Parts: sequence; structure tokens; C-alpha cells
Amino acid sequence: MNAIRTHVKVEPPRKLYWADRLGVLVMSDVPNSWGEPDAAMRQEWETALRGMLRRDFNHPAIFSWVLFNEQWGLLTKGSDGKKSYLPETQAWVETRYDLAKSLDPTRLVEDNSPCCGGGHVKSDLNSWHMYLPGWKWKAELDAAEARTAPGSSWNYLGGRKQRGEPMLNSECGNVWGYEGSTGDVDWSFDYHAMIDAFRRHPRTAGWLYTEHHDVINEWNGYVRADRSEKETGLGELVPGMTLADWHAPLYVALGAYPTVAARPAETVSVPLWASFLTGVSPGPELWLRLELVGHDGLGRFREWWRGERRVAFEPWLSRALEPVAVPMPDARTVAVLRARLEDAAGRVLHRNFTSFVVGEGASPRDETLAADGGKLRLLRVAPARVSDARWSERHWTAMDGRKQNGAGAGFFEYRLAWPKDLRAEDVLGASFIAELGAKQLFGKDRTDKGRVQGDFMLGAGTHDPGLNPNAYPMTDGVRHPSAVRILANGIALGSFDLPDDPADHRGLLSWHAQKRDGKLDEAGSYGTLVTATLPAQALRAAAAAGEIRVRLEVDEALPGGLAVYGEDTGRYPVDPSVVLTLRR
Repeated sequence: MNAIRTHVKVEPPRKLYWADRLGVLVMSDVPNSWGEPDAAMRQEWETALRGMLRRDFNHPAIFSWVLFNEQWGLLTKGSDGKKSYLPETQAWVETRYDLAKSLDPTRLVEDNSPCCGGGHVKSDLNSWHMYLPGWKWKAELDAAEARTAPGSSWNYLGGRKQRGEPMLNSECGNVWGYEGSTGDVDWSFDYHAMIDAFRRHPRTAGWLYTEHHDVINEWNGYVRADRSEKETGLGELVPGMTLADWHAPLYVALGAYPTVAARPAETVSVPLWASFLTGVSPGPELWLRLELVGHDGLGRFREWWRGERRVAFEPWLSRALEPVAVPMPDARTVAVLRARLEDAAGRVLHRNFTSFVVGEGASPRDETLAADGGKLRLLRVAPARVSDARWSERHWTAMDGRKQNGAGAGFFEYRLAWPKDLRAEDVLGASFIAELGAKQLFGKDRTDKGRVQGDFMLGAGTHDPGLNPNAYPMTDGVRHPSAVRILANGIALGSFDLPDDPADHRGLLSWHAQKRDGKLDEAGSYGTLVTATLPAQALRAAAAAGEIRVRLEVDEALPGGLAVYGEDTGRYPVDPSVVLTLRR
């Protein structure tokens, strides 16, 4: 990142000194009022403006002064109780722009950094704020760029028109893009979609993410309020990838969205966009290296396809490249198309990816597959098909029943019919596979939950980041472990550690399953792929009983709960399944 907006506060000189030393650009806000624009407020505001400009004028890091934020302190309450930005207040703000320019003609001045129906009266920057789910960004930026031109009245008030001011987003993110905000949630998926969208819109001169770290009423930060790290999972999706890849001067956006649906064996035309925000050449020739990898319907990691593309360097290039044709796997998978932009010497300049959920509808409940010269028989059950369940704290479902949750200690039981045409002695080996996670009981999931704090800035009360209905706290260093014991027809198959209840970019299926309704339902959550071997004794018991009865138990000794994912939730395209290896 190359800039920061120091929001509605006067910064310590030491921080500005380090911005100068490090070359970090600063947009410096004048502190604003919550009240009305009366004489006392105007005097206090002007005292702050003059003091800031006098003290901080010689800090080269500062490139703009932001006079007001989102009409704070500029709204007057009418007799009907509604607040409005009156024409006389707009005229006063115009004079304050002129004052700031007279005190410091060397820097850009922004009259008001607007959102929520606000706009500009006189400004050097045509800025605006927006918080959106990732899938909405393309349409919003298309509209902003289409409406931005000299003479346009978009984003200006009182009949005023744009001049030649550059258009940029001066606050963006997802926390307020969802109904009632998000609470703590995996921000990386929506961030990925947002950055890809901004890089595809060159007329947008910049964007400013809110915010560096979580604060009491917003959990949108790159790190937590205590500066502990959040785990995005990027390095596992693409080896070596970090947040720096999303901020790289040389950038390639892939696909239409971080995850899209595809049909088995379909050849997908994947759009590419080069965004080179630099005039410094890394060499005349660049190479885009591509590989399609992921997990199949048994949870196995697979490599399916490789390709490469030569990309000529052009300074400040921002345009679509020729799409790349990528053949999809011929069965249900979650496939990740990895990309590395390299120079002629093989030095990696940038990493990115897009992903595909391959497969339509539910997989067969009983299916025979060829595998390594033999045959596998798969018996699947959907997570919702629970035959029995008891939990000490709570049992509930998520994502329209496609994920089962149990909090505390307890069990889920599933019954899978033993195939009538199959004898136990015809089975060489068997295993039970499932994606299982620990399950923390967040504030929003408690039956005795309190009221979600509405106005965090004015009110007092609880600030549980898991209380918001949209929340599913993102993976961090504090784990919530559990352990599950698996039994088949009463025979113990073993106990398995479930290290956490995570949510990050790796939960591609849980993100793909989200409805586009302004809400989130355990977005990005995923579990651990568990494999338990069924002994011959369990197979004989199942054949005799005509069913395989699988019980997943969490003991009171470690009551960390249990989440059961299906083939269209979590990380792996796997339903709870019994895998039978057959004799030829």
C-alpha cells in the first residue's frame, strides 16, 4: 500500500515524520463534529484547520486536506426532525475550501468526503464512499466511471458541476455492505473481488480501504484491534501468495469473480486484465504461468492443467488481455486457477487466482467409480439427513440445511443403506470420509443472545464480534479446538482432532453458497477432511443390519462442538461418505 487516510483526528507529529521517511502518502482529515453547524462548531473547526496547516505544512507525506467527512457537523435538523445539508451551509463550506487553499495552495483540498446521499460543492477530488459485497463492485464502478466527466452533476450538490477533478473512492470495504454490518467475518474473499474490480477500472484514480485494523464497531481490518494477524489462507491456495500480491504494481485479474460455477469437462474462457500501475519496466518480456489445481469429490488434491502466456510490458497499462481457455475436470471438484506473473529470469512479480465449483446438482447417493485399475463404491449422505442428534448446548443448521452444527458435547448419527447387491466379502477395504469442524457457539447463535448493539459510536454495551447475525469470526491465532469420535454400527473407528472452527478464503464452497441478499450465513467457514478406516467387523455388521450407522460424537471432556459440511459447503466437495474398495 502506498497511502493512508488519517481519519478525523490530528495525527502525532512522530507518525507523520515516519510517513515522510517511508514515503507513505497521507490524506489528512480535520476533526469533525457530530452536532449542527452553529457558530461554536464553525469556530472550533476553523481553529483545528488553521492549527493543523500551520503545524504540519512541512510534512511532505501529506498530499491532501479533507475538511469534512460524510457531512458530519454539516447537517441541520428541521422542524420535521429530519437532517439536511442546507444551501447556506454548502455555501459556507465553499468558503472554507477557499480558505484552506489560501493557507496552503500546494496541496489538494477536499471539501467533504461524501457518502449516504452527500456530495461535493467545491473540491480538488471527486471522491465517494462505498461499502459493498464483492459481487456488487463491478456494477458500481461501471456506473461511477460512466457518470464522471467535466460538466456532469453526479456527486455534486446544488446544481454544481464537475470540472476536471480525478474520481476516486476514499472509503471502501464490506463491513457496512451487509444488512446491519458484518461483525467479525472473513474479509479476504470480498476484498479479492473488490481489488480485482478496481484494477479493471482505470478511470478510478484510487481506492482507500477501511481499515488497517479492527476497531470497536468495525471488524474490517487487515489485522485485529490488538494487531494480531488474521489468517486469509492465501498461501495455501497459491504458494507464496500474501496480501502484497493484491497491492502489487504489476497485477493480473483473472475470471469474473473469485469463484464461479462450471460444468464437468467444460472449457471455460477465463477473462484476463493487466493493470500495471508503474512506469518502471521489469524487463521487456513477462510470462503469466497458469495451473489448475484443487480437490476432487473424494477430497484428494489434484493437478489438472498447466499453461502459460507471454505478456508484453507497457508502462501504465490497464486493459483486457486475450482470454485463456481452461479445460475443467470431468467430475465434481473445487478447482483453483493459480497465476504467477514472472519476469524473464523467473522472478515472481505477482500472484493471483480465481476458482471454479465444478458440478451440478447433488451427487448420486450410491455410485460406482473406476479408480487405479479397480472400482470404488461411494455411499453418500447429505448433512441434513441426520437420523438422530443430541447436543448439550444447541443443534442448528446453516446455509439452508447444507451444514449441520452442534455446540458443546453430543452427537450426530447418519444411516446409509447397505447396497442389496453387495456382499461384505466382496469389499477389500472401506473408509468413512467427511469434512468436519469444531463448532464454537457465537453470540448470534445463542438462544439467550442479547440485542445487537445498533449505534456503536454513541451507545454503550456489548461489542461481541460474533453477536452480529452476519458474523463468523475469521481465522486467527486463538483456536477453538474439538475432537470427534467416529463409530460405525457401534464399533469405534477412532478419535480425530478438529483443531479449529475457521473461516477464511479457503472456505470457497461456503462463500459460493452465499445468497446475494445482503446477508451472510457462516461465509468462508470450513473444516478438516477426516478419514476413518472401517474394519472388516464393521462391514460384516453393516451387511447383516442392512445399513451403515455412523455416529459422530463429541465428548464432555472437550466440548468443542461439531460442524458437518456437505459437498457444496466448506472447503472440500465431499458429502459424508463411505468409500468401499471392491474386488475386481
